Amino acid sequence: MKLEREVIVDLLPAYFSGEASAATRALVEEYFREHPDFEQSARKAGNSLETLKTAPRGVDPEKEKLAFERARMVTETRSSFLWMAILFTLLLFLFRIQDHKIVWLFWGVNNAFPGVAFSAVALFLWLMYFYTRKRKDPLTQRAKFLGAAIFYSLFPFLFTIKDHKIVWVFQHDSNLVIILGAVALINWALFFYHWWRAKKMGS
Repeated sequence: MKLEREVIVDLLPAYFSGEASAATRALVEEYFREHPDFEQSARKAGNSLETLKTAPRGVDPEKEKLAFERARMVTETRSSFLWMAILFTLLLFLFRIQDHKIVWLFWGVNNAFPGVAFSAVALFLWLMYFYTRKRKDPLTQRAKFLGAAIFYSLFPFLFTIKDHKIVWVFQHDSNLVIILGAVALINWALFFYHWWRAKKMGS
């Protein structure tokens, strides 16, 4: 993946010079195991790394630390979204056997709300996972609050189709709609606060 490769290249000078920390060596070697062709190219390039990326020959401990932390945060965030997305997707297929028939736990005949709700959460997590795959930097607080604000703003509009008609999932539970609306409002406020701070700092 382009993101990981760029981060790993930042760590190679320290790795080849023998000055990398144990955590950095483990991260680089794990990437080498997953990408043997890249490892071969990197070892041929040696410390200069000219064929991979323009990089200073000297080892900057601070740069190594920042690159490692960036790689760790990006990987952990992406992995968290992936495993949560898989979990909520698999939950949709939970069932039990009753009277020799399959009964879906989240897709009741008279109440499909759990299935719709879990589907919405799974979809959101998959979207966040694919979004983080394209990023070269960790998610900012602003991006996290924006994602949560959009999710909670759209959640009350979930619906199912019953007898060829649209049935709003929360139409009989106004209290829950109010709670979700309040959570969405809080996340929007936090998003605009962090957006204002970033703008004030010129970033």
